[in-house]
Amino acid sequence: MAFNEVDSPVSMFNLNVKLDIVPEPNPLDIFLRDYAERMTIPLPEEMDSIEDYDQIHCNFSGGKDSIALVLLLLYGYKVPKEKLVLVHMRVDGPEEKKAFFDWKETDEYLKYCSGKLGIPLIMLSSDISLKERIEMRGMWPSSAMQFCTSYLKRDVYSKWARSLGSGKYLCVSGERAEESSRRAKKKVFETYKHANAPTKKRYVDWLRPVHHLLETEVWELMRLAGIDPHPCYEYVSRCSCKFCIFLSPAEMAKVAELHPLDFNELVEMEKRMGHTMRYEKKNPVSLLDFVKKGALDFKFDERPCAV
Repeated sequence: MAFNEVDSPVSMFNLNVKLDIVPEPNPLDIFLRDYAERMTIPLPEEMDSIEDYDQIHCNFSGGKDSIALVLLLLYGYKVPKEKLVLVHMRVDGPEEKKAFFDWKETDEYLKYCSGKLGIPLIMLSSDISLKERIEMRGMWPSSAMQFCTSYLKRDVYSKWARSLGSGKYLCVSGERAEESSRRAKKKVFETYKHANAPTKKRYVDWLRPVHHLLETEVWELMRLAGIDPHPCYEYVSRCSCKFCIFLSPAEMAKVAELHPLDFNELVEMEKRMGHTMRYEKKNPVSLLDFVKKGALDFKFDERPCAV
């Protein structure tokens, strides 16, 4: 997938990284500005003024909600662009590592978004990839134990935020109440406890600015901004891991057809670990049986696994 070429400053995790701000993009279309302003709601009373934060870290997966939160901050809440940084956590490790759980198109797409938005991009990663983490633990992540999020996103971001030293930082992420009852219960504003350290004069807060938005409103923000969606939306409903534990049977079957070697490796991992990715009514369901629920004609191709 190729995107319209735009210049994008990208930095991998480096404690001494320099955040170069790109030139201003074309003037904002009046329709986007008006729509974004109508989508805003008052920020939480317990939150300090946006102007008080030294830097705002936009948790940026490349999904529609992460793009919408940036557009809402820029054009709804009028946050100065110079305060914003796009922060992406790559679950397969540094960019030079082959994508396995990450979509292979994501690295290019993130740079495209960075250029379109005119905001610098920081790509972070753990020394241990998600695949390695799963095999070390001998089990898959689950809804009750999402170590994919805790180790490879929360901890990675927190380590980077701590490396910035003293200052006042705001982490913003794109969870929306409409997505699920679990996400509906999340606080719109709270302290980011894993990075916050008042004794070191480092203050890190966490805001979910699109928590109130509907999916249709998110897509409309993107449409008005002229930003193409991540190519994964052609096959799945959420821009998460390629083989996310929350995929439906039909979505998993489609991804398996697109990436048969990687899927074969998942099947082999299940056998090696003796642990299935999916359960139904507390009973294990193999990946092969799971995808057949979404595609009755699914054929398992036992070609060599990806390496």
